[in-house]
Amino acid sequence: MNNNTKPVPGRLPAVNVSLLAAATTLFAAGLILIGWVFDIGWLRLWQADQVSMKVNTAVAFLISGLLLVVGQWKLTLTAVVTRLVLCGLLMLLVVTTLAQYLFDLQINIDELLFDAPDEALMTSSPGRMAPTTAICFGLFAIAVLLDTKRTRLGRAASRFLATVILLIAVASILGYAFGAPTLYLAIDGVTAMSLPTAILFFTIATGVIWLQPRFGFPAMLTEKTVVGTHARSLLPMVVAAPLFAGAAVMAGYGELYEGRFAIALTSLGSMIAAGIVAAISIIVLRRADEALNLRDRALAATTTGVLITDHRQPDEPIMYVNPALSEITGYSVSEALGRNCRFLNRGVENEPGVLQQIHDCIAGENDGQFELRNRRKDGSEFWNRLSLAPIANYDGTVTHFVGIVHDITERREQELRLEEALENARKASAMRDSFVRLVSHELRTPLNAALTWIRLMEIDDDDATRTKGLKIVAQSILSQSRLIDDLSDVSRVASSGIKLESEKADARVLIEEVIEELRPSIESKLKLVVDAEPGDYDVMVDPLRLKQIVRNLLSNAAKYTDPGGEVSVRLAIEAKEVLLSVTDTGKGLTAEEAAQVFEPFWRADSKQPGLGVGLTIVAALVAAHDGTIDVSSPGPESGTSFNVRLPLNASPDARGPLDVEQDDGQSGKAG
Repeated sequence: MNNNTKPVPGRLPAVNVSLLAAATTLFAAGLILIGWVFDIGWLRLWQADQVSMKVNTAVAFLISGLLLVVGQWKLTLTAVVTRLVLCGLLMLLVVTTLAQYLFDLQINIDELLFDAPDEALMTSSPGRMAPTTAICFGLFAIAVLLDTKRTRLGRAASRFLATVILLIAVASILGYAFGAPTLYLAIDGVTAMSLPTAILFFTIATGVIWLQPRFGFPAMLTEKTVVGTHARSLLPMVVAAPLFAGAAVMAGYGELYEGRFAIALTSLGSMIAAGIVAAISIIVLRRADEALNLRDRALAATTTGVLITDHRQPDEPIMYVNPALSEITGYSVSEALGRNCRFLNRGVENEPGVLQQIHDCIAGENDGQFELRNRRKDGSEFWNRLSLAPIANYDGTVTHFVGIVHDITERREQELRLEEALENARKASAMRDSFVRLVSHELRTPLNAALTWIRLMEIDDDDATRTKGLKIVAQSILSQSRLIDDLSDVSRVASSGIKLESEKADARVLIEEVIEELRPSIESKLKLVVDAEPGDYDVMVDPLRLKQIVRNLLSNAAKYTDPGGEVSVRLAIEAKEVLLSVTDTGKGLTAEEAAQVFEPFWRADSKQPGLGVGLTIVAALVAAHDGTIDVSSPGPESGTSFNVRLPLNASPDARGPLDVEQDDGQSGKAG
């Protein structure tokens, strides 16, 4: 069976009219055949004073009922072949019957199953069906075959032929109802259509129309819309009113009044019927107008953006927008109408594939929900949660799409802030773990060295051992002191900032003092080159902090340069700034590592000793002096260069927490 009876949203509960028509036809035709088999006159609907249904007609109705049953099947090869066989049998009856009328032949098909009485009323030949009956069966067979196409054209042609059968059947029924034999072809020499035949033709024609109930008139009649409600309200009046008017006129015709009065009475009855139909139409339309007006007001009042596009047009133009959408996008109603929704996406970067997903949703006539960026009229961007839903007409064809627009910018920004907070929390946790690990290691190393020599001096009081041991213990204490100082500086950078004790000083003198201090340790394994251009290097600085900057840069360069390499220091005046460049021929780093060079506790090589805070402190001190620092490296194993610039007319002051930014493409290392 097909799924024609499956409930459709927005429609009344489905009733399989075609199957009901098939059952009625099979039952009635079966009873009539039983009447012929057992010669039961009332069962075969034959009386001497009325037209009877012939045996061939009953057989043809049995075939017709079976065709309506097969019409419920899915269009498989078996279903199509079965339709063709049954239609072939039906057309064989039709062609042979019409051939006898047209060419005055006697094929003896009329009494093939049973002998028919010669005195049957309005019968040209015993057992022969009426020509109109044969024609209707032929039209029915063609209509059923056309239904197998399941296309709009095939459906329209099938229903047109079924409508012709309906009209012939109704004409015959009215002929019997109002005593007009001409309507059921009661002409000498021609078999007339019987009343049961006309009723069953009305039944099977209705069954053909309802073979595809989701399309055309059946769908319109069952849908929960203004049109459906109107059609259901008017259909009884359209059918019943003329019949009642005709019956009323017929009841008094000939006895109470004659022709002219009957015509006038018929006109009056028609006017009354038309007035009732018009009144019902007005009531239904008034209610529909109130419902539509209520929906319009609801759409206008909602804060959610709503738009409707015309799916019948190639470019899916907008045909409706509510005020909320205009408020969200900044485009007025007139500016949005007639345009494709793509104008909201121009110049906006969205996640890969989201626009294609929307296109596929519309092309496939499906519903869906998407989140994308759109651009307002003023150029600002907003996040849009777009819900799309197709709207189909009464025959199931999608004609429009409804889009619901939700401005979720605030929600997305909150999610982004939450993600950033979580990422910062993860980084802080990782930094804490790294800090604990590094501090533990850096504190333990000098303590272990000092403890070892103290124990050695306890068992060996040789002067040389004692002298060397005291020296190492002193170095360990100094190392611990520097470690504590570095941690204190990092803490200040992260909280209240580093406070300077500024004074006017010669930067060249201060820098050279540090160079000479570190020269022995550097030149023990590296080549040290110093290039100091002549000039006035007087600046407002904190002398101790400036020395700390130079000391950290030189120590960092020496740490990451292999023995035999070179560390060069350049000092110059450029653009009213003191330029200090420290360059080495060491490891160098990638661009990715440069982005982390000034981050606390980051080290280019975890095997090197240190906390990884030296360059963090340097950046903070340079910023505190209103200076800048940048780092560059050609790449791994190509050395690194740090450039510090301090203004000659600086007025250093206490700085807040440091936020050091690096230009793209920079690289460096920290120790």
